[in-house]
Amino acid sequence: MPNPAVVLTVDPPGPKFPISEQCEMPKITVTAELQNVTPDPKVPLQYQWKVTLSFNGQGCANATQRIIKHDDITQMTPTNKLQIPFTQVRGGSLTISVTVVVVGNTLTASTKDLLVTGTNPSVGALALVAAPNQAFRKLIRVESGLKQFLSDTCPLWSGDGYGGVGLCQLTSPAPTDDQVWNWKENIKGGWALYKQKEAVAKAYPKSVRDGAEFKALVKTYNEKRQAKLKAAAAGTPDAGTAAPIKDLDIELPDYTDNQLERDTVRGFNGYAGIHEYRVKVDKDGVLVVTEDPSGTKGKAEWEQVTKEERIKFYDQNNVPTKKRGDPNYVEDVEAKAAF
Repeated sequence: MPNPAVVLTVDPPGPKFPISEQCEMPKITVTAELQNVTPDPKVPLQYQWKVTLSFNGQGCANATQRIIKHDDITQMTPTNKLQIPFTQVRGGSLTISVTVVVVGNTLTASTKDLLVTGTNPSVGALALVAAPNQAFRKLIRVESGLKQFLSDTCPLWSGDGYGGVGLCQLTSPAPTDDQVWNWKENIKGGWALYKQKEAVAKAYPKSVRDGAEFKALVKTYNEKRQAKLKAAAAGTPDAGTAAPIKDLDIELPDYTDNQLERDTVRGFNGYAGIHEYRVKVDKDGVLVVTEDPSGTKGKAEWEQVTKEERIKFYDQNNVPTKKRGDPNYVEDVEAKAAF
C-alpha cells in the first residue's frame, strides 16, 4: 500500500510569480492535499507552513555578493490552504513547505524551482511617481534607460562594481533591500539624493566666496589694479594729491537657476573633487572681474569646467577611473528627453 503523503499545489501554478507594475507582491494560494491517508474526523488537523524568499544575485550581471531576503513567514492553519501573506516587496527563489500530523504520521512537503520576479514600470507609471523635475527625469534615462530590472529575475546592477541598482542606480548610500526590488522606493531614494546634491550645489558659491583661494584671487586682482592705476596717474599734475585708491568690493554671485541645476546633476553622478563650475580667471590666472562704473564694486563670474579640463583634473589628482563618473554627464543628461 502506498505510503501516506502530503502534496503541494500552487495557484497560479508558476513557476514564476511577477511583482506587479505597481510594486504589489503576487497573490499566491498554496493547497496541501493528503494522499493515501484518511484523517480522524475527531482530531482537528493543524498545518504548519513556512515560506522563504531569498535572492543572492547568482547569474545576474554585475550583482554583488549580497543576499536579500523577505522575512521568513511561518503560520499555522486549521485548513489545507494558505494565501501567502507577503509583507515586503522582494524577489528571488521562493520555497513553501508544510508539515501536518495525520493519524500518527508526520507528513512534510516542499516546493521547488519557484521564483518571484520583477516587472519594469511603464513610462506612464513612472510619470505618475517621479518628481516633476525635468533634469531628474532625464538623468533617470541616462542612469538606467528607465529600467529597474535587467531581466525579470535580475535587478539592473551598475557596471562599476559598486553595487548601484535600479532606475536611479543608487550606490551611495548603499541601496536598501526595498530600493532593489521596489522601483517606487528606488525613485524615492533617487529624488532624495537629487535634493541632497541640490543643497550641496546651492551652498557651493558661498563656500567658494568664504574660501582662502577666492580671497587670494581678489587680493591679487586689487593689487594689480592699484598698480595699473598708479602707473597711469604717475606724472600727472595732481599725482601727488590724488586720493588713495580703494580696493574694489568684488562679488561672486550665487548660481543662476540653470547653473544650480547643472551642478546638481553633476553631483548626482559624483563631483569627484570638482564641481560643474569654477571661478573664471584669465590666461595668467588673474580673476576676471566686471567693474561697476562707480569704481567701487566689481563682479566675478563662473565658468563651466569642460570635459577635457575635467579629465585633466582627474589625471593630475590621480582620481581612480571607477570614481571619475562620466566627464560628459551633464551634457548627456541634457540631451535626453524627459517623460
